[in-house]
Amino acid sequence: MSKELQKIIDKLFLPQKSIISRQNKLIRVCDIVFMQYQRGRVEALTAEGLRYELPENINYYEKSLKGYFLRVHRSYLVSFDRIEGTFERFPDEPENIRDLRSKADECELSLRGTDIRVPVTSTYGKSLKKALGISSFYFLVPENPADKKLRQYGLIDFGWRELNSLDVSNKAAVAAYKDRWDIKKFSRERMLSYFRLYGVNEINKKRMIKNIIYQLWRWIVAGIEEKSDGNIRSMWYRIKSVLAHHANVLDPNDVNIFYSTLLEMIEAAGLFRYKDFGFMDMNAPYCDVHDSHPEIILASEKIGHFLFIRNLARQYGASFVCTKGEPAVISMEYFSDTLHEKCNGKPLTVFCISDVDPAGYSIERNLVKRLELNGHKIKRLVKLVDANIFESEDISVLRYPVVSYEQSGDIIKPVAPANMSQVTKALDWFREVQDERLISEKNIGNGSKIVTIWGIESDAADRKLIEERFKSVLQRLIKKKVRR
Repeated sequence: MSKELQKIIDKLFLPQKSIISRQNKLIRVCDIVFMQYQRGRVEALTAEGLRYELPENINYYEKSLKGYFLRVHRSYLVSFDRIEGTFERFPDEPENIRDLRSKADECELSLRGTDIRVPVTSTYGKSLKKALGISSFYFLVPENPADKKLRQYGLIDFGWRELNSLDVSNKAAVAAYKDRWDIKKFSRERMLSYFRLYGVNEINKKRMIKNIIYQLWRWIVAGIEEKSDGNIRSMWYRIKSVLAHHANVLDPNDVNIFYSTLLEMIEAAGLFRYKDFGFMDMNAPYCDVHDSHPEIILASEKIGHFLFIRNLARQYGASFVCTKGEPAVISMEYFSDTLHEKCNGKPLTVFCISDVDPAGYSIERNLVKRLELNGHKIKRLVKLVDANIFESEDISVLRYPVVSYEQSGDIIKPVAPANMSQVTKALDWFREVQDERLISEKNIGNGSKIVTIWGIESDAADRKLIEERFKSVLQRLIKKKVRR
């Protein structure tokens, strides 16, 4: 075997090579973010945040790991593949005391796998720019808050430089790019290098799935990946089937990790929307945005009110939505986008029909919250059903128990099947309602009493009264609109 061929083979296998620390710990080269010389010793920092003291000097590792690590400072070697961005090294220093030639060759590096920034001195700056293929560090934009958020969330934007310059109309180039960077096609060894569970030789499945979902979204937005056929489960099989031919790291039960991760990324982290993936809205038949007064919305939580609110909304040219319980995030994405198309930025007035209980009021609040999260301003929320729509004698017949709790002084204990969380929510709701007809007490001796908080189903309300309330407020709104 020739020396040149041997060098090529050694370079290919270098990332998987291990070096030994003074503590006799084997550390894979690909797990090291940077090496640092300080106080007479060399330390390696890994992506897990662990530091290991190494037995040789930094010059030894610069030579033996050449091609994978790059010298950027007399005290630092960095993993070339982990370089993410550059920052000005002395941003607060007065311009007139700095040497401009040195400034152009100095910076700080951000590296994937750590929040620590590594300094680059003018001695090594030119070789670093040459290795990165740039003429100035100022061609690289410093990390913005959004980038930092992604990094802290555990996301890696694989192949982002190539994606930014990729010609999406060049099918051969797209195919080559996807073969190189498609996480689903990574080998198990490559998966471990990026998604290893801390302290064990296993893959962190959640982080892997998180990155696959993010990559799918990035590629859909870039136009090099097709959207889903509308079914979320199809996306799971799309991921699992490709993985099965490569790393084969997912089990059938891991579908729950996929669903929970997707929900977390959309509903908690707010990284993107369900609609971006092409998932269909199962609630589409139960809502409509009218052309006449799209900014006026008639909403109900119950499917039983569907025909009633649809006909009433159509009669007055208003929009309507039947949420069927808590408003689904994906449904609100589609509904909100249609509202944007027809409302032209007008603030919304929302009329709600919901149960007079903690759950009903929660649905109203979440409906408003979802509209606001999707970029709408809410002018007014009108409750079409509240305790005032019922006569006192009717409430005593129609009400039902929400929760009961035992109270002795300031001590409260929930009565089964209620738990303390439900009691707390019910008490918060009652403080908002402040209607004594929806609370009752029963003394049980020894200074204790059983307190019950009651609710009323919105189905029990007279629909003629609901319609009168709706028309009364709506007519005032329309008159104001006409005067303007």
